Amino acid sequence: MENNLKTIKNILIFIASILIAFLLDELSHLLMPLALALFFAILLQPILAWFERKSWPFGLSLVVISLTSISTVALIGLMIYETGVSLVKQQEKLLGQINVKLQGIMEWVHRISGLEINSGDIISSLGQMMSTDWIIKSSGTLAEFLGDFTGIFVMTSLYLVLLLGGILKYEQYIQYLEKGDVEGGKNILQGFEQVKNSIVTYIKVKFFMSLCTGTGFGLVCWMFGIDFALFWGFLAFVLNFIPTVGSIVATIPPILLGLIQLSTIPALLFLALCLIAIQFFFGNFIEPKLLGASLSLNAVVVILGLVFWGYLWGVTGMILSVPMLVLLKVVLAQIPDAVLIVRLMGNSRDMVG
Repeated sequence: MENNLKTIKNILIFIASILIAFLLDELSHLLMPLALALFFAILLQPILAWFERKSWPFGLSLVVISLTSISTVALIGLMIYETGVSLVKQQEKLLGQINVKLQGIMEWVHRISGLEINSGDIISSLGQMMSTDWIIKSSGTLAEFLGDFTGIFVMTSLYLVLLLGGILKYEQYIQYLEKGDVEGGKNILQGFEQVKNSIVTYIKVKFFMSLCTGTGFGLVCWMFGIDFALFWGFLAFVLNFIPTVGSIVATIPPILLGLIQLSTIPALLFLALCLIAIQFFFGNFIEPKLLGASLSLNAVVVILGLVFWGYLWGVTGMILSVPMLVLLKVVLAQIPDAVLIVRLMGNSRDMVG
């Protein structure tokens, strides 16, 4: 009888998991902004608490935080726009550098294989891609992206205001829910505190590591004379929030531009080595030490989470994948029957600890 109940329980859990995944996909336009707002609210809760201790009115605190967030988004958008404009303005210079490199490569190919390849067609195609006409033709796709981004931004902002309005009172809310059950309320409060502290720790460490990685990328590109060094640093900062693959992808654009602009192969190899060393040092050495074993995740689990959330919610899901896994791990740690799953989600450092 006990074995039959366990089998039924496992089947129900499997069905519930499929149903949850289906709902996450179907309701992504509502749940994705809610997840973003939740993590931002958890991150901003200590700041709101500090304002409250300083006797600031809640409305004023909310206005300050909102204006700061909107200004940050506006500055990011302005940086991306200015980089695009500069790229179009410098297309002749870049195309000339590409032409010189291509001619050298074509001459080498001709000496080795005897093949005649015209680099003019390649330069012409690249020139069309970098032209204003091509940008105008792509305006439909750009408008669709901006529309989706605006929708997510507005929904996230609305959710965030609502969550911030009650997050300072979460202790009273939990006590109200568990009225008459002191022990149950205490357990829920401790669980929420652990979730909150874990998420805040992860986001703080990830932000600091991304800032260090982006600064390092920007400085290296600047020292090697790579154009748009500030933008490549910013791109590395943003992509570093995507676990495993983000920082690797961030090294590709500056290396490709270095292939065009740098005159020697050793200089290009040294540029690539510096960029890879920065992302490896911060991502594989410093970050795990700052996060500690309690938040560590198995590399396989991280990759699976990246694929799962990326499939459901795209790039936003990739950015949220590790926070969602950390949240899941902390929640499962409160359930006695899920001890094995929590251990499987951890890594070898957990076993040593």
